[in-house]
Amino acid sequence: MLEAIKKLIYSKYGANDRVWLFYSLFDQKGILLDSHGVVETDKNLDALIDLLYTGMIKKQELKVKKMAFDIVSELKPQQDVAAFLQLSPKEYGIVLVSVSGGKSGVLLPNTAGIETMQQALAAIKTKHQLSGNVSISTFKTDRLVRTK
Repeated sequence: MLEAIKKLIYSKYGANDRVWLFYSLFDQKGILLDSHGVVETDKNLDALIDLLYTGMIKKQELKVKKMAFDIVSELKPQQDVAAFLQLSPKEYGIVLVSVSGGKSGVLLPNTAGIETMQQALAAIKTKHQLSGNVSISTFKTDRLVRTK
């Protein structure tokens, strides 16, 4: 499976590229088995894929029917809250970083059940236990999908 993952991702990106990478694994019924991502790494894409595969994906390999890989593009800090709230969570993902403490959380674009940026903010803050002031950045992803 590792070679199939690399073939899929290398069809658009180079092994030495440095990108943020997220994966989502689904079973035959489309139920999410696992998802994880890596941001701000010193590793190139080849090393990052190896790390995610051996550390996490391989453990789920037999149950996986569909894999999605999201490569982050266009990371933009958001200063205008009103403009940010008008963006579509179907198109934009969010990175929140706590101003005091540096704790952070990420939500990918088009996450099931999220229809507004207000819902997205609430979901990230709850999941990652963020409170107080946060810095907000948005991003788009290029999603690559492989079905077994």
